[in-house]
Amino acid sequence: MARRMSCSMTIDAVRDRTKTVTRRHPDTWKNLKPGDRLTLIEQGMGLPRGAKQVVLAQVVVVDVRVEAIDAVHTEPGATAAEGLPHMTAAEFITFWRRGHRRADVCRRIEWRYQEDHDG
Repeated sequence: MARRMSCSMTIDAVRDRTKTVTRRHPDTWKNLKPGDRLTLIEQGMGLPRGAKQVVLAQVVVVDVRVEAIDAVHTEPGATAAEGLPHMTAAEFITFWRRGHRRADVCRRIEWRYQEDHDG
């Protein structure tokens, strides 16, 4: 069974299949590796009693690495791949750090949508 990953802040980008990268705190997703499958969901925690998780997509991980969050500045299209094309790199970095205890490094996870490969 594929592990589930919440994409609550970028639901539309997942539905549109434009989000292909997420950055998470480096202390999380430590065992994830290329070839692993993930089920992307709207929300994983804090659901009201009786509510069900909504599945957005099935993906296959193609790359996982820990890197400085500032690497967003040197990655062309980084914010678009994150599903946040309206943000500059600097805005994204500030936004990410606020949500991740001001960490200077992140775990960068890249995927492809399963239907793009499996038909």
